Amino acid sequence: MKAYFIGIGGIGMSGVAALAKRLGYEVSGSDKLPLYPPASEILEKEGIPVFEPKNENIQLFNPDLVIVGNAVKRDHPEVEASLDMGKPLLSFPQFLSEHIFPGKKVLVCAGTHGKTTTTALLAHALSALSQDPTYLVGGVLRETGLNYRFGRGEWAVVEGDEYPSAFFDPSPKFKHYKPFGLILTSLEYDHADAYPDFDSLVKVFKELVVEVPREGLIVINWDYEVLRRLAKETKARVVSYGKDPKAEFRLLKATTTFEDGRFNTRIIFKHEGGEIEVGKEGALPLPGDYNALNFIAVYALLYHLGFSEEKIIKALENFEGVKRRQEVLYAKGNIVVIDDFAHHPTAVKETFLGLKETINPERTIIIFEPRTNTSRRKVFQVDYEEVLSLADEVFIKKSPLLEKVPPEERLDLERLIQGIRRRGKKAHLLENGFLPLKQTGEKTLIVFMSSQFMWEEIHNLLGLLKSYA
Repeated sequence: MKAYFIGIGGIGMSGVAALAKRLGYEVSGSDKLPLYPPASEILEKEGIPVFEPKNENIQLFNPDLVIVGNAVKRDHPEVEASLDMGKPLLSFPQFLSEHIFPGKKVLVCAGTHGKTTTTALLAHALSALSQDPTYLVGGVLRETGLNYRFGRGEWAVVEGDEYPSAFFDPSPKFKHYKPFGLILTSLEYDHADAYPDFDSLVKVFKELVVEVPREGLIVINWDYEVLRRLAKETKARVVSYGKDPKAEFRLLKATTTFEDGRFNTRIIFKHEGGEIEVGKEGALPLPGDYNALNFIAVYALLYHLGFSEEKIIKALENFEGVKRRQEVLYAKGNIVVIDDFAHHPTAVKETFLGLKETINPERTIIIFEPRTNTSRRKVFQVDYEEVLSLADEVFIKKSPLLEKVPPEERLDLERLIQGIRRRGKKAHLLENGFLPLKQTGEKTLIVFMSSQFMWEEIHNLLGLLKSYA
């Protein structure tokens, strides 16, 4: 069988292509070149050829299946060629559901925040528990350098994204996965280009909850009132976690230190009247309460799937983290540089405050790029002004995708900068890829926040810092 991936250069599509290769398919694909890590590294490792998009690619490769990324439009030349040749078009979640997941019990991690880290934690734990899982994560696990694994065990773990699957399949990606187990980490308004209001977003999560079978399991963050309401819609068993006193698995305390360029977190949570402490032997490299809650969600799911407390904790304590999730890029002298995927206002706030509390800097700088379909829109104009003003100084990078948003819907960067300044903080438009960092002698925390790695800016900053050393 031959499978061709149109738009193969994304982290999700490259991982699915790798799974197809591991399953025995002859795989190739296309995307705008050059590709960048981690997708380029994944495809190179698997020996998957990638071409510039041309309609003749379909004719030459003559695939049995064509998998189309959700960023690909109907007028793409290879889509046109595939339709002309009568080739079946599949979205990648549909391909997973029909070709990778059959015969497996699927565990889905979904929610507005934390789903990548939670999925990675669950995938890591099942591997450490010798379950030989199949998994696909929306970020790269530091321990393997990959975001996928093709296993022979009964479990499949996948990140449940609510974004539409493809131009010909408007259903959310997670709609295809038919979960046996489901973790819901959070639910706030997002994806303003796909969902006109919060109710329309809640609706698709309700449909997901209803899909879990009676013998299945849903683990819900009880701190979110909207998720408590959704819990009433399912026939499956519901398990709660959170800070809420009524949660079955309740976070009591998370303490993070930062030593030798590494986060070390110890967690205490309550279950069945007793306290459980995690991090005695090997502290977790995940800062903040929000990551402690991700940990507890995975623990709760595994506990109710029948794994022992001792084995779960031992498996999870060896987790090394996910790239671009509170990733330490530099920690020397009095400067710490962090890269993070945060882009939703809540994620920006929680991530930044967690880092600030742990590192305890005298000066803080955020470099923010509004790149996602929602962050480029004015729906969060005031929210971004508020959360970015938590830093002492802010640099805003103008996304090349900003102009694709209609002017009346677009985030106003100048207004954002002026609003931050009115709050008494420094704010600038970041241009030319250079961060004009001045040495002050103060302990400084610098945080990059974007849905895409800011390669040029980070490369230039690290070069500058090394020249200071």
